Amino acid sequence: MGAEMAAGSRVPDITAHVGGHIDDPRERALLGICARAVADTVGLHHLAYYTDRVLDFALDVFDDADHAPPDTHTEARPGLRRLGRQLCGEFERLNERLLRAHTGTLIRTVLRTDDAEIVCDLVVRAQFVVAVTYTGLHDYIDESNSVDRTLAGLVRNLRDHVGLPSQNPGGYETESEADPAEDTRSIEPHVDRRRSRLPREIEDACLSALSAPALHLVAYCVDDETVFLADVFEHPALSMYFPGPVTPEYRRRYYRELCKQLAGIRTRLARVSAHMLNGRLKRVVLDVEQGAVYYFRVTSRVYLVGVTLHQPRVRHMDLRMAQLAAECGKFHPTE
Repeated sequence: MGAEMAAGSRVPDITAHVGGHIDDPRERALLGICARAVADTVGLHHLAYYTDRVLDFALDVFDDADHAPPDTHTEARPGLRRLGRQLCGEFERLNERLLRAHTGTLIRTVLRTDDAEIVCDLVVRAQFVVAVTYTGLHDYIDESNSVDRTLAGLVRNLRDHVGLPSQNPGGYETESEADPAEDTRSIEPHVDRRRSRLPREIEDACLSALSAPALHLVAYCVDDETVFLADVFEHPALSMYFPGPVTPEYRRRYYRELCKQLAGIRTRLARVSAHMLNGRLKRVVLDVEQGAVYYFRVTSRVYLVGVTLHQPRVRHMDLRMAQLAAECGKFHPTE
């Protein structure tokens, strides 16, 4: 049974599955750090650690009636372990693609379905932690995201354990810092339309979401075609993000192509989670060392893509993209 916590709530009973190859003190120390994270985090239902796609250990609360998610059975364990292994493989493929943006290594991936959120964070090369939280019918934008925040802190602790600095996944370590001063210099966003104009309200919503300190590109995609793309890459305040041959035009072309490729990425990621998690893939976050790429489903035919190059604002822009997706969704009342 779990021990009593200081606040009066009971620590969950945790079931551990440990690979037979885990036998040295360092590996056991990693297991202990992860077990404490599961014990201390409400809603963290499953956590697994992988090296070279091989499961080192998995922890869950499925045997604890007070902490297990509804309608989840212990038979789910093998499937969740396979899901994590597959996601580690997809993570490595996505990293190869995202490196071409010259924004650094992929450090965190988030998948959101109708009833769950999966977070895969890079610890060190070829080593990942994968967490699953069953969220039920809660709307993402209203959640505190304590599991994602916990995993970011866990990765920081694991990297510190091996003498490496934090990569600030999610921007959680800097989210409480004062916002950067708004640059008063204004520019017209670069706008690329490939179809007849969208409803003015949608274009205005997308354009108003852009700013030099935060969201730097937004795209509106219909039937897997990017029909509207706008960015503020030319803003003088962003010049630090464009060294040498990495020009605004280079990044613009890269992200336009990535918008098209996200249809295939979405399909692969949805297939990874299809056997274990219910509902559609609603959100994907690809968090790199320098910012993040966001995918938000609006309808069965429409999705939004957003980009920030500023790592301290990754979490804030996640919320901003969720709001923008909700705004755009109002113009599709029948879907």
